[in-house]
Amino acid sequence: MSDSIKVLSQKDAEAVVNQVKSSIHSHGTTNIMVFSCWSSGQRWARNKAMLTSDKRDVRLRITHDFGNIVRATSNQIDEESLTAICKMINVYANRAEPKEIFVDKVQDPVTYDSKGATLWSDSTFNRQALDNAPVVHSISDQANGKGFFASGYIENAASFVLNYERDRWGREYTTSGKITQAHCSMTVRDPSGNGSGWAGGSSFDMQRLDPEKIGASAIEKCTLSLNAVRIEPGRYQTILEPQAASFFFMTLVSQLRRLAPELAGVGPVYLEVDELVSRRRTKLGLKVVDERINIWHDPVNPLVGTHVDPGIESTTLIENGILKNLFNSYEHSLKELVQKEYTEVRSSFGVTGSKVTVEEMIATTKRGLLVTRVSDPIVVGGGLFTGTTRDGLWLIENGKITKAVRNFRWTESPWFVFNNVEELGQSIPVFTPVDMRNSLQTTRYSGASTSVVCPWIKINDFSFTSTVDAI
Repeated sequence: MSDSIKVLSQKDAEAVVNQVKSSIHSHGTTNIMVFSCWSSGQRWARNKAMLTSDKRDVRLRITHDFGNIVRATSNQIDEESLTAICKMINVYANRAEPKEIFVDKVQDPVTYDSKGATLWSDSTFNRQALDNAPVVHSISDQANGKGFFASGYIENAASFVLNYERDRWGREYTTSGKITQAHCSMTVRDPSGNGSGWAGGSSFDMQRLDPEKIGASAIEKCTLSLNAVRIEPGRYQTILEPQAASFFFMTLVSQLRRLAPELAGVGPVYLEVDELVSRRRTKLGLKVVDERINIWHDPVNPLVGTHVDPGIESTTLIENGILKNLFNSYEHSLKELVQKEYTEVRSSFGVTGSKVTVEEMIATTKRGLLVTRVSDPIVVGGGLFTGTTRDGLWLIENGKITKAVRNFRWTESPWFVFNNVEELGQSIPVFTPVDMRNSLQTTRYSGASTSVVCPWIKINDFSFTSTVDAI
């Protein structure tokens, strides 16, 4: 791969696939995946630029089943390397005894091609690390002028994936697609340890992010969080910023899945045992959260699109508080469904909000707390989580923010949170970075990004269990 090429083109990837599939046995099943990615970014700490990077990677993965399964991976795609890999695969394949295949009817060879979902932005792809330098200097100078330290990073990334499959009947399937991602995260702290502010954002399009505005927000939050006072823990009416709310939505979505029959009933989406069928039924069709909550996934929506695989369909998970769909775990699919029904839990989704602004939420709060984000969450058990608030926590009294508050440890369940909703606000994309070099996870779901859109949310009786020293 030439140093001048950021990510492989469709033509280059197809050339690699064609050489591989023509060099290995045609019997059995074959999967060939070509994955290429690029990222460019700038990082800074304590008001000084620390790293400017430009990283590129290419990966080839071959899986061939001819009596036994042979897998090979490589980051070299030149002709000599491809020849050596195919020779090795053929050697191992020849050692296996071919399996006799029984089918109900003759399978006609067909070819299926799809370009998949493309979430692409030229502004993201064409931006260089040094283009971020003026922004870094500006934010660092502003923080330094107030006596603060600023740290953070701005990164642009792109990836391309081509997936080829040939089954034992000679049918061929090809999917491909490309995506871009832009991330910006900034933390501003007071050197004395009395204040901290954070702001960030993610999008497939760099033009949708405003690093200057993000930096100004982090500086403002740090300023407002100085000299925080201690108040007693307890249950408070709480406004969660989208970044804080996203954690609870993510944990909720991650639990929306069918389990293997022997495990069914462990999760919160199951009812009691139905004696007629001697197993637990799911809560599909039942109200599980507040009726104002709607959670959906659309793979080709620019804000929450995630995959290049056209097999990923638009899904409504929760509609008006009613559970509409569940993901099928791999274990469940093996025993209960055909393989094509296996659906991974989506790491990207959208939550429908309203036109209510955060200012309006604050104005209608008699006494409560405003949370910037949550940190260090761990599982307590039974769907219960605990963690701490970070980078800005404020007390609201009689419709106004009156003072900064020392951080709390919270202990809550997302199911309790979303059944105690007072108000939903405007939905915005939140900071959800993904290292594209590590997105090559499975055959079907490679080249994935993560995007979450969720609203400000006001919760009644949110549980804060103790104060913590974190800022």
